[in-house]
Amino acid sequence: MARITEECVARIKDSADIVDIVGGCIQLRRAGNSWKACCPFHNEKTPSFHVNPARQTFHCFGCGVGGDAIKFLMMFENLDYPTALRRVADKNGVAVVEEDENPEQQRRRRLRGRIIEANQLASDYFHRQLCRNLEASHVREYLKQREFNIEVAKAWQLGWAPPDFSNLRQLAASKQMDTHLLTEAYLLQNNSRGSYAVFRDRLMFPIHNVRGEIVGFSGRIMAEGQDPRKYVNTGDTVAFHKGELLFGLFKATSHIARAGMCVVICEGQLDVIACHEKADIRNAVAGLGTAFTDEHAATLRKYAKKAVLCYDGDNAGIKASEKTYRKLAAVGMEVAMASLPAGEDPDSLIRTQGAEALREAIANARPYLEVRAEIEQRTAGQDANSRAALIPRMADLVAEVTDPISRDVIIADLSVRLNTGLEDFRNTVNDIIRNRKEEPRSAEPEPYYPEDEYEDENADSPGEAQVYTPPARVTAVRLHPTIRNLLCYAAQNKAAQHALVERIEELQEPINSLSGGIILQKLLEVLPEPGNAAAWTAFVAELPPEQAAALRNIDNTEIALNDAEAFMEQACAHAARDAVNARIDSIKTRIRSGNISQEAVADLFRELTDLQRLLNGNKII
Repeated sequence: MARITEECVARIKDSADIVDIVGGCIQLRRAGNSWKACCPFHNEKTPSFHVNPARQTFHCFGCGVGGDAIKFLMMFENLDYPTALRRVADKNGVAVVEEDENPEQQRRRRLRGRIIEANQLASDYFHRQLCRNLEASHVREYLKQREFNIEVAKAWQLGWAPPDFSNLRQLAASKQMDTHLLTEAYLLQNNSRGSYAVFRDRLMFPIHNVRGEIVGFSGRIMAEGQDPRKYVNTGDTVAFHKGELLFGLFKATSHIARAGMCVVICEGQLDVIACHEKADIRNAVAGLGTAFTDEHAATLRKYAKKAVLCYDGDNAGIKASEKTYRKLAAVGMEVAMASLPAGEDPDSLIRTQGAEALREAIANARPYLEVRAEIEQRTAGQDANSRAALIPRMADLVAEVTDPISRDVIIADLSVRLNTGLEDFRNTVNDIIRNRKEEPRSAEPEPYYPEDEYEDENADSPGEAQVYTPPARVTAVRLHPTIRNLLCYAAQNKAAQHALVERIEELQEPINSLSGGIILQKLLEVLPEPGNAAAWTAFVAELPPEQAAALRNIDNTEIALNDAEAFMEQACAHAARDAVNARIDSIKTRIRSGNISQEAVADLFRELTDLQRLLNGNKII
């Protein structure tokens, strides 16, 4: 597509009078050398929206939005950047100069325009079929059961694709749209027997880009057993790239700004429509039945600073929420999570408990990592293996946060929630960040999960919630330096093994307090023979993945130790000292948190005093 030259962009921006442009959209009142108004992007009674003609900028001190005249038009009228530029150029009589296109670019631009025309034609046709065709009664009944009326169907241009494509083909032909164009638009496809309709007996959702153009479709199956694919989306065309598009974004952009630069992310199309039309939550969007992508995150970052994940509370929903969180955190967005009742999605919650229940869940959304820590702790229970894996798994999620100040605040909060030492948890996070820099993530595409293609509405009605199981992604348990040393000695020297077994009672506190201690305990239970590679391999194979990964740089090559008994006595003393320091760190972290009663604080200070006396003689804090 032709691109406006940089010189022309500069002329257009120079021609823009921000007071004139903003004043043509909202009522401005002079305030000294600037102008002010009630912000059009969030609800307020006292004006906090200011326009500065000297700087040619606007800024709202209430919701934080700001920018130049082009940015204002983009947000206020839901325009993309080139369209907003052309709008200002037309208004001010600036001739738009574009860079030359090569023949292939010209061909793709023309084809893209024709595909959008074909999609608009198809969308109108599908909508008429839903509203008027007697054979679509089962689709209308389905929407009625989901409490979506005809006004909602019109607002979102919902439709029905009949099994027979011939009428649409004839309609297209009357508009000089041949079979080749319908194939390019992915409305038809070819096989050995000829062409066939991609969408047959499906509830149709038109997919718009942020300009409001219909670039493709998503079709939901209506008959059980008809097709294993619950949803079918338009394939990649010159106009449609599923990994870049978000359902509902074209309607949500201005509302995202009014909601304080916050977007609500759902899993499915009907959830988005329910948020907009039933609960008046008009800043909601969703992917197209696929994993959330880097492109999705980058697109949302243009419009929002914060995201609220409104996913199902089942195992699939939690799994999907983690993928989305990682992408959003990586682009610097703040991520919160709405806690929905077990078995409910946004639409079903509205139907069972009312719109206010969903609005309340979103209003009370808490930071994603806080909610996730609670889920992980419930799952881990008292199981030692699960609790050992919890710290590195949460640290791996914290490591996604790009802002170091925000990350450190989160580390301090989670160290209290996870009952672990602040420094130990911070070191675990920093180790993960350092390893990622040294070993960048593969450029290969992310693993494909078959259910991602149509998991966005697995449950059309509330059902029994699945038991959460932690994700398959493996993050190695961090080994405290003292634990690592003891593991090395025990793996490589028989006498050291026996010396540590003899001191197992005094090692219980370090095993329980220091990261990786559970692995040492298991090694002392199994006692793989030093120098026996097969025995070591068998021992590691029996460990959970997170623990096995922690031993990847440790082998059991046999070594000699002079006076192993004395050596291990000193090593155990170091371990006991480090365990006391870890407990002191944990107590100080809890006291600083301020989230405990005065009585609990007093108890912790008494314990802290006792530990300091134990560690440093008569020294009192």
